[in-house]
Amino acid sequence: MKKIALLLLLTATPAFAHAKLVGSDPAANASIKSPTMIKLTFSESLEPAFSTASLSDSAGKILPVPKSVGGATITLLPIGLKLGTYRVNWQAVGHDTHKLSSSFDFKVIP
Repeated sequence: MKKIALLLLLTATPAFAHAKLVGSDPAANASIKSPTMIKLTFSESLEPAFSTASLSDSAGKILPVPKSVGGATITLLPIGLKLGTYRVNWQAVGHDTHKLSSSFDFKVIP
């Protein structure tokens, strides 16, 4: 009986997975030249209707940038970011329908 319970627990584990951020370009806290693309990569495919990201400047103003969600990525396409610190806020929903959200900063340098 214990073996059956353990087997059920082990086979159920993947159902508890969430779409976690596994990488970004630029990376968190990076100092880079003005990017033309910001790419967030997640641990699983995202539900596009419920997953998004935004870019804000150091004053907290959200900047209008084109974005897309496809597969396990969210892409932002900023144009001509000035020197300074920027924050990427993201929300990701995988097939398990659990929402995760967070943010990270990066700095544009000369």
